Amino acid sequence: MKKFSLVILLLITLIFSASSQDMHFSQFYMAPINNNPGNVGAFNGTVRVYNLARMQWFTVTNPYKTFSLSADGEIFRKRMERLHKIDYFSAGFNFNSDFQAGNSRLKTTSYNALVSFTKFLGGRQHHIITLGYEIGYATRSAALGGLTWDRQWDGEAYNAAWSSGEASGASTGFMDMSTGIVWNFRTDHLFRSALGFSMQHFTAPHYSLDGSNDKLYPRLGTQLNMNFKLSETSNTTIEPSILVAQQGPTLLLDIGTGIKYVLNDHSHYTSRNRDEAVHIGIYYRYRDAAFVAFRVDYGAVSGSLAYDINISGLTPVSHSVGSLELAIIYRGIFGHHIESTRVSKVFMN
Repeated sequence: MKKFSLVILLLITLIFSASSQDMHFSQFYMAPINNNPGNVGAFNGTVRVYNLARMQWFTVTNPYKTFSLSADGEIFRKRMERLHKIDYFSAGFNFNSDFQAGNSRLKTTSYNALVSFTKFLGGRQHHIITLGYEIGYATRSAALGGLTWDRQWDGEAYNAAWSSGEASGASTGFMDMSTGIVWNFRTDHLFRSALGFSMQHFTAPHYSLDGSNDKLYPRLGTQLNMNFKLSETSNTTIEPSILVAQQGPTLLLDIGTGIKYVLNDHSHYTSRNRDEAVHIGIYYRYRDAAFVAFRVDYGAVSGSLAYDINISGLTPVSHSVGSLELAIIYRGIFGHHIESTRVSKVFMN
């Protein structure tokens, strides 16, 4: 536990190194693949699918709309079993898109394929390392016709009939690569944690819309999620999370905690009883927003809703209205070891 305390203190001190260019979600803990390729396949189950949709800054400009869809699961499992290995490979797919970001209708879309390898360390499986790699293709475009320019000032007022002298739109596309590693650690069924380090866009691709030499900054990220169950018989679990991502001169810091209350526990060897639980959390994004989240688990499906309260320099025009975000996640168990997989919950989720 001392090591985890030192990690948290180290992450918090990074606040003072700067003040992210990438799209991000408030419910970062519900978007594991988006934050780190090392999360591919690191979950309780054999197949996972999740979707997040976010709309923000309703009162400032045309709302920024962000959408993400991801799927991942084990591969070559039977082959690994024939080799008497509990380690396994996983693969996944991730799609992200910003819809009509502002008056320029700036749009970014990415298609990504991911692979990972999960290694169990130690006989009791208390330490698990997952190394992941991501490769993808992204496009950026903008419709500049919705913007106003100095040349359209006729001396008295803005005149849309005057030519701006600017192009009506622009677009570009580029390859992208990321990598990451995640360490899942547990002492017993009362405490679980996942600590990850990632380097996204490590090839620093050119992404300028006007043909200039602008490069996408690599993004260095660290994330720590923990679960503390209060006691053997308690239905309550504390779920603190922190995400730090440095991208060029900018810093993204999300920190907060959730509380999970179990309404109904699953049956260990049958699907007769489903997991049923509710979560509520309070989080803070450095110099940007405070947000609350409410989540419901019902069997293999979880649904969550978050609302941001803007506390940045945009507050006078945003009137503190930040964003609304919806997340849905499905974790399924398939194959010929359904019963043992259902019992063996080695990961946090």
